[in-house]
Amino acid sequence: MNFFSSNANTLNKIQLFTVITSITGLFYFDFTLSNVLLTIFSFYVYSIFGLSMTLHRYYTHKSFEMHPILHWVFTFISILTGRGSPLGWVYIHRLHHAFSDTDKDPHGPKTMGFKLFGFKPIEVQTKPNLFIVKDLMNPKQMFINKYYLLIILAWLVVLSIIDIQMIYFTWILPVFLVQLSQNSFNHFAHIYGYRNFETKDNSTNNFLLWPFILGDAWHNNHHANADKITTQIKRYEFDPVAKFISLIRK
Repeated sequence: MNFFSSNANTLNKIQLFTVITSITGLFYFDFTLSNVLLTIFSFYVYSIFGLSMTLHRYYTHKSFEMHPILHWVFTFISILTGRGSPLGWVYIHRLHHAFSDTDKDPHGPKTMGFKLFGFKPIEVQTKPNLFIVKDLMNPKQMFINKYYLLIILAWLVVLSIIDIQMIYFTWILPVFLVQLSQNSFNHFAHIYGYRNFETKDNSTNNFLLWPFILGDAWHNNHHANADKITTQIKRYEFDPVAKFISLIRK
């Protein structure tokens, strides 16, 4: 197994690293207003543009198309989230939709329980079915998957040249917050909330998750209409990600 590749072991190491360094950094870095705002901004860039828009709606469900330049800009952002390469993330999420809330769900409450951080190493439990991601089995995506960690490390070197604090406030802390919000989302969006649709799974719409993941909080709506750009069904179910997509879609 390539040390730099996108797999459960690598992602668990990234998450453990951000947990330890986030706590350690509290005693070494200055939490000025500008640094706090930088952390919040970076979190939303990763959470909304990297995960919700790019890995989720663009790569997994192919809800829209982007200009090639934007494609690579947002792909790079998605890599920095520490949640896996597009190839790996899409594989897991498509399994989630196929087997949601069953014993084969890779990150449902039934199989994972609630974890503040960590990934289930499903690749050592089952033989990967690459047909699930046949649309991403191309040289560029396979390169990203193979050298996933190396790409992140290269970016951290660039940040360190600019200012060592940039690593902490634009990557370590935001990625730590991403893992907390995403793991909470994977659990609570199948446990608590209301349902607009009687889907085959236990997906729910959850108001409490909205401030962190915006439109993805309407998870039951998404499971009922996975290929749609927007998750909004009712007037108050605001989905700003869909509004942004309408501006950049090809």
